[in-house]
Amino acid sequence: MGVYSHVAVILSRERLVYHVLSYVMGIGFRFVRLIWTMKRRIVGYDVIKSIAMFFVVMLHYSFYTRFYSSGLVGTSVTVLRVVCVPLFFAVNGALLLPRAMDEAKHYRKTLNIIIVVTIWRLLAAAFFVFIDGSHPVTVKNLFIFLLGGGFGDYPTGYFWFMNALIAVYLVLPVMKTAFDSERKIVFKALLAVLIGFTVGKDSLRLVLQMVGSVTNHDFASTLNSLNEFYIFGSYGYVLLYFLVGGMVGRYLKQRQQGGSDVNRHPVFGISSGKACIGIFVCYVLTLLIQRYQHAAHGTNLTVENGYWLLPTFIATVLILLVLGRARIQGFWAKTFQVIGMNTFGVYMLHLAGLVLLSRLQSLPWFQFMGNLNSIAVTLLNIVLCGCVFAACLAVSVLLRKIPYIGRLFAL
Repeated sequence: MGVYSHVAVILSRERLVYHVLSYVMGIGFRFVRLIWTMKRRIVGYDVIKSIAMFFVVMLHYSFYTRFYSSGLVGTSVTVLRVVCVPLFFAVNGALLLPRAMDEAKHYRKTLNIIIVVTIWRLLAAAFFVFIDGSHPVTVKNLFIFLLGGGFGDYPTGYFWFMNALIAVYLVLPVMKTAFDSERKIVFKALLAVLIGFTVGKDSLRLVLQMVGSVTNHDFASTLNSLNEFYIFGSYGYVLLYFLVGGMVGRYLKQRQQGGSDVNRHPVFGISSGKACIGIFVCYVLTLLIQRYQHAAHGTNLTVENGYWLLPTFIATVLILLVLGRARIQGFWAKTFQVIGMNTFGVYMLHLAGLVLLSRLQSLPWFQFMGNLNSIAVTLLNIVLCGCVFAACLAVSVLLRKIPYIGRLFAL
């Protein structure tokens, strides 16, 4: 019995050592995988996602805040937000289209996105019903919401982005086929149709509106009949930015691999200095367009059909080029990588943060904002947006580490 007991002790110790080593090696493997993933990330894309996400917070903040400036100072900041959605879809295109695709794996991922977004819809519904509680809802409202619609009178319109992203993922294999086709005419034809019916049509509409303002004739409405020929609907510009982002991503990938001719490309080979000048010109043009729309139609804090206009399109491509080529290292690289990995979590959480902030702004000690000038109000609004952004980021980073719950914060 003594021999058997001795053997049992040795075996139990070996099992203990085995489990300890397995646990340590598991942690080490996850750590190495995390470091490898972060090294492979293009930091410039994380910078773009971070900027775009902050602009989204600013955009939605203006819808719910009680205090804003619709003058030139406030507008000069708010028009920056017109690139936020185009940048998000362009970055997604830059990341996905140049990669090899496994269709079965892709559709499994698409199904996972649908499940995760559905869970977020349920969480949002619970937040609005049990915490906000400002509007009555029915079971029918809940089913409509889960199927992609709105949730009664609650501000759930921000889920449209996820609807559009899922729609893009569903047709991505088809776009990938055109993108990779050796017959370039296939991809060019698709791109031409998308540009013509989105950026082209709405930029022409804007020009006709301006001419009509001078001549007192409604020329712009003549373009409405063109919609009968456009099969992509309201998500057409989303597909456009996704495809153009893929083109930029392919160029940046070839450049990273040392391609000899990529820097001589007539568009993508533009220097960062010239691109920055182009971005500034596009910003000024967008600001002038907004001021025209404000004078003609009373538009405040936004640009009508801003995602569809030529300056937005050009600025999106140039920003993607400049930041995609930027070399960012050290502290800022790690910071933007963390933000970039958590933009989905911030997006899902930010509306709840804004709703709670709007409640705070109704308190007496917030009323001093009504006495501030436009510059002070604008600066304070930027700070408040930064606070909401930082709070949502912190929650996302913390919850992402929890098993199972963390899956809700990563797509």
